Amino acid sequence: MTANPDAAGSAAAPTVQSAGATRNAAAGRVRCGSWGELQAPAAQVRRAVFVQEQQIAEELEWDEADQPALHVVVFSEQGDAVGTGRLLAPEPGVAQIGRLAVLRPARRTGIGALLVRTLMEQARQRGDRRVILNAQCAAIPFYVALGFQPNGEIFQEAGIDHVQMSAPL
Repeated sequence: MTANPDAAGSAAAPTVQSAGATRNAAAGRVRCGSWGELQAPAAQVRRAVFVQEQQIAEELEWDEADQPALHVVVFSEQGDAVGTGRLLAPEPGVAQIGRLAVLRPARRTGIGALLVRTLMEQARQRGDRRVILNAQCAAIPFYVALGFQPNGEIFQEAGIDHVQMSAPL
């Protein structure tokens, strides 16, 4: 389940050194870390976007993949979480971006692109060669602008049309 961040925006690719690193960016502050470190702010954004806005059942939002995943949260200048995403490793050399969500007031500001680029850079740093994600169909243009291409047929996830997309790293 990867939300429609509503547009790529113009944020430059961040340089993220390691899990736990914080960087200042035009769109806010980016923090990478474990579920234990970032659960509260990541869950707040995901609940607002997926459960409340998109009406996805709460029990579908939380899964066992949160624990081993690398999480990224973008914070506003005021310190509020405004976007999040996670990075999994489904197989050697392949990264999977998921649970990408940006709060409605923060969309079209470059935060979605900042999240994707940060997750891609983290995947590169750990040696992955390709990144995949399951994009909501409405978000296909956003991901194409970031170098992703659709693979395969449209499928339903949590009652929303999705397509798998991938990009080389």
